[in-house]
This record gives sequence, C-alpha cells and structure tokens, in this order.
Amino acid sequence: MKDMRQKLFIATFSGGALDTIRENKLNIEINHTCISEDLDEESRSRLLADIRRDMTECGACRTILHGPFTEIIPAAIDHKAREFALERLQQSYQVSSAIGAEAMVVHSGYIPFMYFKEWQAEKSAIFWQKFIADKSPDFRLYVENVLEDEPYMLADMMQQIEDPRIGICLDVGHALAAGHSTVPIETWIEVLGQYIGHFHIHNNCGDSDSHSPLGQGLLDFHSIFAAAEAHCRPDVTFTIESRECAPSVKWLIDEGYLAAE
Repeated sequence: MKDMRQKLFIATFSGGALDTIRENKLNIEINHTCISEDLDEESRSRLLADIRRDMTECGACRTILHGPFTEIIPAAIDHKAREFALERLQQSYQVSSAIGAEAMVVHSGYIPFMYFKEWQAEKSAIFWQKFIADKSPDFRLYVENVLEDEPYMLADMMQQIEDPRIGICLDVGHALAAGHSTVPIETWIEVLGQYIGHFHIHNNCGDSDSHSPLGQGLLDFHSIFAAAEAHCRPDVTFTIESRECAPSVKWLIDEGYLAAE
C-alpha cells in the first residue's frame, strides 16, 4: 500500500489527536457527537463551535463525523426506540452537513442474544433505507461492526440495502475482540470488501476492546493492508482509533506506509 496520508484520519478521542493531525498533515474523524444527548438542540451551538475550533486547530483537509451510538438500536423491536434512533441520527446528519463532513460513521447497534441475526439484517436494512432516502447523492454513511462475531450478517444487510451511499466501516479491533479470533480479519475483508468504504484501525489481544496501538496486539496490519488493497476499492479510507495515536502513526512511518514529515 502506497503512502496513506491522503486517506488516513485520526479519531479525536485518541490522545494527542489534534497535534498529531497537524504535525503529520492528516485528516480528522470527529467524535464529539458519539454521545446522543450531546445533540440536544439547546447545546447544538456550543457543540458546533467546539468541532469547528478543533478542525481549525489541527488544519485537517478532510473530515468524517462519527455519529451517536448510545442507545441507538436501528433494529429495535419497539417502534419508539427506532424513532429515537432516527431522530438522533438525523440530528447528527445536520451537524455533519454543517461542518462539511464527507461521510458519517454509525454503529450497527447489534446486541447478541437479543436479536436473531436474520432479524438484525432485515430490520437494519429497512431502517437505513429510510434514513438515507432524503440524503444527498454525495453523502456517504458507513455502518460499523461492534459486537458482531462474523461478517456474514453485515453482508446480508448490505445486499438488502442496495444503495451506493451506504457502506461498511470495518473496525478490525472490534472484529478481533467480539469474534474471539474465530474468523480471520482477512476473511472479514474478503467477505465485505465490495462494501467497505472505511476502516477503523487499532489493535488488541483478542480478549478486550483495548484500542491499543497498531503494533501492540494480535492483529497483523501488514496482512490487513494487503487484504484491503486486494478486496476493497482504491479510495478506501482509514481512521486510527488507538487510545494514543502517536505510537500508531510512528508504526506506520517505520513500516513504510506513511512518509515522515
């Protein structure tokens, strides 16, 4: 994989994010809207001001927004829960539009043992089709795996959605931790490759979602990047989501994926 600079983002929750983005001329994934209640109307002006301040401070060229995930369950049985999810995601879309973000990442909301996988795929597809219906042709929505233990349910969902504005954000750390290493990450990428528009990259040891630096854990990022190059579209993007971003950026530089500034 050639120099990743133009397609590499840093999550704002990652320690040292703004300095690392500015010093390495990288891009930003905004996490200010991850908590649902932060989207309340009375706090919206302050939220937007905080986001714009951080965007200005780091000087990023490209922006992705991470939408809310607290209590957001698109496949919920209760229609009021689905209505709440839709309301919060619409509010997040308004923020995304206001700051000029090119895409929005959302969690799938899957809860193991609560929903059958067939139900999750079918009802999620209906929900996301409803959400995307009035959005711009240029808008991109990426549904992120969190507690899924295999990629096939998400592939089923995507086959039912059939909308080019919706894709997958493959979080490789979540796939390892939730799947307990039963399905190789390379298989996730092969199965979902045609749908993947974005990756969240961080590492762990397979027993917890530790969000460790890229070089510290069980994931082989040389293999992951090779699989992404083989199975995903050329413009696929990546966000570093390790708790501290500088060690992950250093690893990418040391391994030849990112030219040093």
